[in-house]
Amino acid sequence: MADTFRAQPSSVIRLPHVDVILLISVGLVALLSIIYVTSAAQNLPGGGASYGTKQAAYVGIGLLIFVAIQRVHYMTILRFAPQLYAGIVALLIGVFFTRPIKGAHCWYDLYFFKFEPSELAKPVLIITLAYYLMYRDSYKTLKGLIAPFVLATIPLLLILKQPYLGGAMAFAPVILVMLFVAGAKLWHLALTCFAGASAFIVMFFTTMRSFQQDRINAWLNPQQHQHGAAWQQLLSQTAIGSGGLFGKGLGQASQNLPEKHTDFIFAVVAEEGGFITAGLLLALVFIAAISGLGIAARTREPAGRLIAVGCVTIFCSQVLINTCVTMGLIPTTGLTLPFVSYGGSSMIGSFILLALLVNIGSKREVVLAKEDFS
Repeated sequence: MADTFRAQPSSVIRLPHVDVILLISVGLVALLSIIYVTSAAQNLPGGGASYGTKQAAYVGIGLLIFVAIQRVHYMTILRFAPQLYAGIVALLIGVFFTRPIKGAHCWYDLYFFKFEPSELAKPVLIITLAYYLMYRDSYKTLKGLIAPFVLATIPLLLILKQPYLGGAMAFAPVILVMLFVAGAKLWHLALTCFAGASAFIVMFFTTMRSFQQDRINAWLNPQQHQHGAAWQQLLSQTAIGSGGLFGKGLGQASQNLPEKHTDFIFAVVAEEGGFITAGLLLALVFIAAISGLGIAARTREPAGRLIAVGCVTIFCSQVLINTCVTMGLIPTTGLTLPFVSYGGSSMIGSFILLALLVNIGSKREVVLAKEDFS
């Protein structure tokens, strides 16, 4: 009897605390991705099945990386932040020495896979900022904001140079939100926003390329550019509006949108699946974001909370930018929809962000402090 009693504790399986709702919502989004990428790519060389199979493979690779990251404590990853940052800056510089693809230096062509270092730069920048901010309070002064902004500006400028305006746009909210959560003064951040907006206006008239200027002008006056730079934007709006409540059905999209399996996948979902499916997709994204914020709220350890907030912010900013582009609310930028758009780099980068979130949520660091941030 005593032997039986002693044997019981060893038979109990203790699972780490994970946010099941977060995982289920992201899993359903990834499933919708495979379905609609297959449908959107049916007229492309190789057929929709080929693209759907590759997308499923990217999801599988993302899951393997997700599992691998769970085996390493996020504080261990954090200790290598300087090395990770130096590595990603080197990759962003190295891409300029590769053959341009579609006129841009955004990818390393590995033949079987096109690797986009800007996707990996997102989690690395979040980790680097958390590493810098977690035990400092200099960012509470205007002068103290210089160092974190320099850290963020280096990869941002390299991504702009590729040129990849959409990828650079996704970085800005992350920097501001992480600094705000860490304790930076609101008026300091407002001043930097004003400076950033002023710099963007100067860039428009000086360094911005002609096709980027055309996209902004087309967004401001779409009817004047309906046969040019605004053509893709107007097609996307027509596709979303024509889907109605229940959609036209898989494979029945009538709008011949370019890049519809990547940057404009949301328009395909809205046209073929209708308002119901598009609404479901956005609802799942919202649930995932709320679950991620829940992890941040439950985490008392400063670096973990900063990383969690950064991951949720960049995820939400990408979703917001991508969907606003497809609806014509902002100029076309070429930014993917996380966990949905076709592409290995985008999918793997999204899974790394998810893995960091779940890693932080499954750990319970003891912090002997009255407050998380002072």
